[in-house]
Order: sequence, then structure tokens, then C-alpha cells
Amino acid sequence: MDQTPDAFAAALSSGDTDRVNRAIDSVDDMELEERAALFDDCFERCRDLYASDNGYQRKSVVRFAAALYPGLAFRTVGADRTDAVLPDDWTLDEIATHRHRLREFYLDALVDDDGRVRRAAAKGLKELAVAAELIGAEDELQTMLAELETLAENHNDESVQKHINQARENVAFHAQKPGSLLPEGFRDAFE
Repeated sequence: MDQTPDAFAAALSSGDTDRVNRAIDSVDDMELEERAALFDDCFERCRDLYASDNGYQRKSVVRFAAALYPGLAFRTVGADRTDAVLPDDWTLDEIATHRHRLREFYLDALVDDDGRVRRAAAKGLKELAVAAELIGAEDELQTMLAELETLAENHNDESVQKHINQARENVAFHAQKPGSLLPEGFRDAFE
């Protein structure tokens, strides 16, 4: 499969499960730098394709966007958080923008009419929460929690609430301090 924004967009809009899965696997197998180079163009295509009336296509786009996430921030784990630890000319601000754009996209998808789309969005938010926890981006975790609280307050549909609550629980788990989820007796011993 060609690894171009056009080829990925064609696969995602095809409705063919095999083509969609090949596109997702193809981008998932790329090196982080390759995904980062494609991110902006492919992400814009994803936003356009998400506007479809087809729930399967919207779900596919959310899954593809999750695989597309370059995760360059993982290069900063265990190092000083400076631009110097990132490959090429990437900056911390640019890679934070990737996470921000994905978070907004997932939050929109989390209230989609189709439950398959909402499940994919909740999974994507969980992956962003894991990334934020690993890189020590507490502010991003707190922002995610606040945005999920706002979504929960503004949506009464029970099935939508279910997925919002699932996403909120996942993010809250990663926002907790180590050991805070342990029973009190164990927490005291742990400390």
C-alpha cells in the first residue's frame, strides 16, 4: 500500500474492512518520525472523512488517527524535557499540538451517534492519557478530565454517558498519583 495521505484516505473511505485494516497496520508499523511527517496532512484528511454519514467510516477514521499519533513525546521519557531530545527539528510545542488536536478530535467522536465510534474514541483518549502520564504532563491529564466532566454535564443520552464515563475513568486512573488507588492500609505500607 502506498503510504501517502491520498492512499490512506482512499482506503478509509472504501468501506472495505481489509483495506481499512491494512491502512491502519501500515501507519502503525511506521517509525515515529515517518508518522510525524505525515501527521498534519493525514489528520486533516481524517477530519474531512469523519464528516461522513457512514458510522463504519467514522470509526475507521478514529482508529486510523490513533495509529497515526507519532508519540514523539516518548523520546523525552527519562531525559530532560527539551527540544534537543526530539528527532530532527521537532519541538515540544509541536508534539504537544499533535496531542491537543487528537484530544479535541476524540472528544467530538466520544459523543457520536454510533457506539462503535464512541468506543474507538474512548480507547484513543485512554492512549493519550497513558502518553501524558508517561511524559509527566499532569496539566494535560487535568485538562482531559475537565473536558470529560463538561461533556458528561452536557449529554444526557445514556449510551453516550456510558462511553464518556468509561473515558473519564480511564483518564482519572492515569491522573492519580502512584499508589492512590490502593486500599488505605496498603497505601500506608507502600509509602
